[in-house]
Amino acid sequence: MNDSLKPAFRRLFDAKAHWQKAIDGYFEPNDFRMAVNSCIQELRNVTFVLQANKREIPGFDAWYGPWQEKMRANPSLRWLVDARNYIVKQGDLELLSKLRIEVIGSYLAGEVAIFEEDYNPNLTNSEIYSKTVSLGLPVEVFENSYVKLQRRWIDKNYPDHELSELLSECWLAVSALLFDAPNSGLSASGKEGPRLPPCMHEQLHMRATLMKVSGETLVPTLISSESVSVDDEKRAALQEKYGDTPLFRSAGEGKKLPERPFREQCELFFEQAKAVLQRDRYHVHLAMVFVGKKLAQLIEIRNEDKADKYVTIRDLASTMERIGADAVIMVSEAWSATFDPSNPYRGAADAPTRQEGLMLVGATMQGETYCFTAPFFRMDGDISFGDESVVDAKNVNVIQPIIAMWEKQKGAGSGGES
Repeated sequence: MNDSLKPAFRRLFDAKAHWQKAIDGYFEPNDFRMAVNSCIQELRNVTFVLQANKREIPGFDAWYGPWQEKMRANPSLRWLVDARNYIVKQGDLELLSKLRIEVIGSYLAGEVAIFEEDYNPNLTNSEIYSKTVSLGLPVEVFENSYVKLQRRWIDKNYPDHELSELLSECWLAVSALLFDAPNSGLSASGKEGPRLPPCMHEQLHMRATLMKVSGETLVPTLISSESVSVDDEKRAALQEKYGDTPLFRSAGEGKKLPERPFREQCELFFEQAKAVLQRDRYHVHLAMVFVGKKLAQLIEIRNEDKADKYVTIRDLASTMERIGADAVIMVSEAWSATFDPSNPYRGAADAPTRQEGLMLVGATMQGETYCFTAPFFRMDGDISFGDESVVDAKNVNVIQPIIAMWEKQKGAGSGGES
């Protein structure tokens, strides 16, 4: 690469760093404002630095002239020029913020309350709490829910474009200019043109924060799921501990697991889960995610309460959508109880007649769904199981975010509405 191009590339990646700071400060209006100002100025500095070094760049004028015309025709880059001039000569952009409040208190999308309105950008969490309470949800639902906040910042003079998305468009356009620069060593190498960095693809997720009720305010909360990897050492330890259990015994029977019908796979994993529960006295919440009959991810889902479950299963569905998963098997301990119409919002875990059970739910994108359950009893350190049942899982709540994700994909693939 020509040394005279390196300062422009540094400005480009400085702009990316400021963009990331803007995302990190998305819910802190002053931090966001400062980072946006810096990102805009650094993106403009790319072309300033290029022109300052043009004598060192062979054929600069012949190359840059057509690019200037192309950039002037780009509405986002025209906004960038105007925005930089305003910031430098007059002051801050007039930023407006829209806040979307989504109460996640169910596995079912139709039961989720959503409230969206233009707010003062400096709205506090306590004020957001008051707005959310005003939705009129039963207290029992609200206290067992997450509140998901999504903020959307815009420039008043360019209102149809969210600012971080707009800046990522500008970043990509400016990076295309540098990619094509004489002696950059990039376009002539036959490499593909520039792409957005992964962080700029995942903006909607990064512009959201999850909150939980704490007194009369909302506090940011993190939930936890972890991909489980099994190396040779772990595999040997598992073989030693569980070698006589159904899953390990079946490995020596000749028929490979992916070759079995899906229901048979579910049956085998349920028998394995029962054996693990009896041996360890507990079973983690485990999700096995498949792509083309191959196990793609093994995920341990960690839920502290009922509200966590609503979010972690949505996150699982998002992970499956991202990797193109076409089947999932989930297994966990679960409470069951008879519904009490006099206490409709009480969960099974809080019912006086609650019963411990083991549950496996399996589903494929093609529509096969199974729910295996078995109550279990603890006595003198041992675990015994009651009668096992198997039903169609299409109406089982916990699997609904995943089924909805697949239905959306099918609708998009057929050209229908998603």
